[in-house]
Amino acid sequence: MFFLLLALVVLPVAVALEAPYLSGRVNDQAELLGDASHERITSTLQQLEKSNGAQLVVLTIPGLQGDSLEDYSMRVAETWKLGRKDVDDGVLLLVARDDRKIRIEVGYGLEGVLTDLDSRRIIDNLMTPAFRRGDFEGGIEAAVKAISGVIQGEADAIPVASRAANIPNGAGMFIGFFALLMTPFAAYAVALRGRGGWTVYLFLAPFFYLVPVMFGETIARISVSAWLLIVPILRAIWPEKWRIEPGAGSGSGGSGGSGGGFSSGGGFSGGGGSFGGGGASGGW
Repeated sequence: MFFLLLALVVLPVAVALEAPYLSGRVNDQAELLGDASHERITSTLQQLEKSNGAQLVVLTIPGLQGDSLEDYSMRVAETWKLGRKDVDDGVLLLVARDDRKIRIEVGYGLEGVLTDLDSRRIIDNLMTPAFRRGDFEGGIEAAVKAISGVIQGEADAIPVASRAANIPNGAGMFIGFFALLMTPFAAYAVALRGRGGWTVYLFLAPFFYLVPVMFGETIARISVSAWLLIVPILRAIWPEKWRIEPGAGSGSGGSGGSGGGFSSGGGFSGGGGSFGGGGASGGW
């Protein structure tokens, strides 16, 4: 029994892959990229780091050898320390060829810019279809351009069709449930006469940002903007005979540094950035 327990403890350690040597901005150990593609991607990554300071690195590996995709990705990101120290603007794009898995690991400082939803859409809409066609070069290049564009604030970095598609599993149901839950409170904010209605209106406003933001900054902004604009309009046109006097009806709802780059010795290194698990995973 002792040896069985020991094996269960040691086995995960034994299969954990070590982070490879960081040889450059593109580390194609799985040999998915031709020379021309390698050069194009490297050029895009160099330009991103030069213009923005953010450090995006590509890693392809033959396989995970039983290791967890997320654990390995975090191990590599922490070992390489991508991004600038105290800015934490590093990104790792990882492809595990034989396991048919993809991971975008995002540094702390970029989690509000390159959201989990954006990372998921880049994988699902740009990489996965290309990989299924056998076009690894096209998929990786498209992802690199999209990630770079999002970081630099390009509005169309991810194609419009892609942004509208592939809501994460359960997101539609959750948003519908949230809307259903908030409907009576919204109606109360509209119908309540005087300051009470405005108090409920202002009290609820943060919820229309803090809940939807888990599905992306854009969705959250649309949600809170709709709340802030529509409720005052409805209050202005609401029939007086349908007004609720304060104290009548149900109460309002309440619930309770230096960057990375090439060193003097000609190598490539991270800049000391940190990661916290932001990003997304996928496959093909």
